[in-house]
Amino acid sequence: MEQRSVCVGDSVTCSLGSCSFSVVPVEQFGFILHKDEAALQKIDLETLSYIKTINLKDYQCVPQSLAYTHLGGYYFVGCKPDSTGAVPPQLLVDSVTDSVLGFNSDVTGTPYMSPDGHYLVSVNDVRGLVRVQSITIRGEIQEAFDIHTNLHIADLAFQPSFTEAHQYNIYGSSGAQTDVLFAELSSGKVKMIKSLKEPLKPEEWPWSRKNRQIQDSGLFGQYLMTPSKDSLFILDGRLNKLNCEITEVEKGNTVIWVGDA
Repeated sequence: MEQRSVCVGDSVTCSLGSCSFSVVPVEQFGFILHKDEAALQKIDLETLSYIKTINLKDYQCVPQSLAYTHLGGYYFVGCKPDSTGAVPPQLLVDSVTDSVLGFNSDVTGTPYMSPDGHYLVSVNDVRGLVRVQSITIRGEIQEAFDIHTNLHIADLAFQPSFTEAHQYNIYGSSGAQTDVLFAELSSGKVKMIKSLKEPLKPEEWPWSRKNRQIQDSGLFGQYLMTPSKDSLFILDGRLNKLNCEITEVEKGNTVIWVGDA
């Protein structure tokens, strides 16, 4: 059976073949997501032993993505589209009891969590919708704003704001076009960074839906990197614009930053 893994612990967060380091203040554990199973398989990352199954059948949710916040201790589970192509609402799971609390309102799509746990950004490519929710220190989930876009967001990265303390901006790469979406989470201000050339075609990147990765350069870094089908582009997160292009890099869709940003 084909598997997808999502691991949340003190080591690494992995989803659909792409990984980003994450520090979560809970004991080490993880989840395995089977391709067509309406369940989360919880495992111990130290012993690699099975702990339990969290059944999602009652909610008709086959999970394909997951995000965590320590504020309230929630897991947000993104569900696979059903046979009609409709995307079910996200599920909310309690990380202490491993019980399903219900739906995250009518929010659908792939969940992304800001590093401080205060913002949940959900991308529904079917509807062309990016929904932003804020989470208070008491774990209250609040609506912020929606972004309607035809960019077909392939991947999303968070960048600390250089103008406001304790705030974040987002950058969304397009899986079909040459633009990158930029949004300030505190204000809802949106703009486009243009002319980043064509991305890889989805069929040229069969390992995941992220046919155009975008990667930040760490907590204190100001740059981001995203590829096209034959170049790499460096974005300046402080100035919110294109910094430079590195040419003759074909299919460079696996990006990591090494050393100081």
